[in-house]
Amino acid sequence: MVAKTQRQRSEYRGYGFGPNAPSRKIPFPAHANMTAVELLSFLPNSTHSPDVVYRLVTNGATFHLLRVIVNTQRHLLIEWSHNCCRQSVYDTMNRGGYKGWRIGNHNTFGKNRMPTWDPANLEVAGLLPPGRSRNKEGSANEIPFKDLAVDVQCMPEGDDALDLTRMVLYCVKNPEEPWLYPRDWSALLNSLGGPAAIRREHTDREAFRRWGDILPPHARNAPPDPWWPATQEKQGIKRTADGWGEGNPAISTQKRGTILGLNSLIGKSLIPETQQQKRPRGRPRKSTRIDEETTVGSQDECIAEANAVAQPTVYVAPPKNATKDFETALDPDKAIKRAFLRESQARKVDPYSAYAFGGPRHAPPFRQLHRIEQPDPEDNSGWAENLRWAFEQVTLFRYPHRPDAWNESPEHMERIVEIRREQCWMSEELEKLMKEESFRQIEDEELLKQMGEEDSAEEMKEDKSDQQLVEEYEKEIREMNDWLKRAAQ
Repeated sequence: MVAKTQRQRSEYRGYGFGPNAPSRKIPFPAHANMTAVELLSFLPNSTHSPDVVYRLVTNGATFHLLRVIVNTQRHLLIEWSHNCCRQSVYDTMNRGGYKGWRIGNHNTFGKNRMPTWDPANLEVAGLLPPGRSRNKEGSANEIPFKDLAVDVQCMPEGDDALDLTRMVLYCVKNPEEPWLYPRDWSALLNSLGGPAAIRREHTDREAFRRWGDILPPHARNAPPDPWWPATQEKQGIKRTADGWGEGNPAISTQKRGTILGLNSLIGKSLIPETQQQKRPRGRPRKSTRIDEETTVGSQDECIAEANAVAQPTVYVAPPKNATKDFETALDPDKAIKRAFLRESQARKVDPYSAYAFGGPRHAPPFRQLHRIEQPDPEDNSGWAENLRWAFEQVTLFRYPHRPDAWNESPEHMERIVEIRREQCWMSEELEKLMKEESFRQIEDEELLKQMGEEDSAEEMKEDKSDQQLVEEYEKEIREMNDWLKRAAQ
């Protein structure tokens, strides 16, 4: 058993996008155009190629965009987190010779390429696959086109799809035809009518603009919730982290323990302006987001100030008119499921997902907060903080109190915001995000300082070199004049 576990861990470590992801050693076709979403959907290991990363980042990619697209398009055993994405990209660029590379200083690398850079170029020929120089385990140069669809849970669609999507879909529908990628790229594409015309909407910049407001799906490696009522199984309805179906109930039970205060970050927008407004591709937008390019000043001071006024966790009773008897509170709410069928966000399969309705509902029926799955750990919106606060209340004060009576109604949401302000309460997730952002800011400042010192030293060397050339030139002139004088005598 131990050996099997170690073997599985080793396997997953070698295949960060799952064992079914195409090998990083597979080369790109000799003549092919691929959109950014196609690369990340069908060939996620291409993010280990410095050439691919350079193209995506130059055209506007961020860590947030990369992980959102991968987590949305592919079925992963473990979610590709922000930290994993960032570290993987850093390692890729450092191995590719871009020492000290960061997204913030990307434009300082390859200055000679920028004047001729074409953001509309989707050609992948000439891009070096990440495993080309390390192919020590034999050839892995071909794969059936139909196998590119394995673990792809959302096919690229609309302007995100181009030739590769068309060929993969054809081979999935005709599995008996032995087309191989990349060997048969041209032959298969010609049999399907030839390459599609590239429009402006296919370019990387347009794709990243479309995906800019989309959130990644909630984590799929969450442990079960011990508070899920046992009577739910008697009704024959078993909810999992991925949706409605057979299996054990699975709702995130992230540990709570640190209570911090930060008044300036609590009063955020909780309820969307309109419940029916849909975000592109069905993902709700966070009210605010700590991104890799965001600058948050004096976070350490804010956290220290919050710790100074933090209060112990106390039970807060919900409004009296919200408390129901246990049987009613534990009954599955059919009205919620009916509302979910009418109003749910696209591609959401669970009415008790934190993002099923794009945030909290502002019209009946209302879900009980303790039955809603925990939000994305990187979601720092007021809605996410309210869910975490309610989760802590249920965890610590389930009996003999009734914290399970809190729901997502506007009245309850506003009341929880007031309570968090009064208690100076902040979740561990938000604290972690702030600390990470603070560390990134310090790293960037140190890097910029180091780059400034290196540039100054380089300029001094250049000035010194120019002075030496002038002195040598003047010396040659003097020697020439002396020679001419001697020759004239």
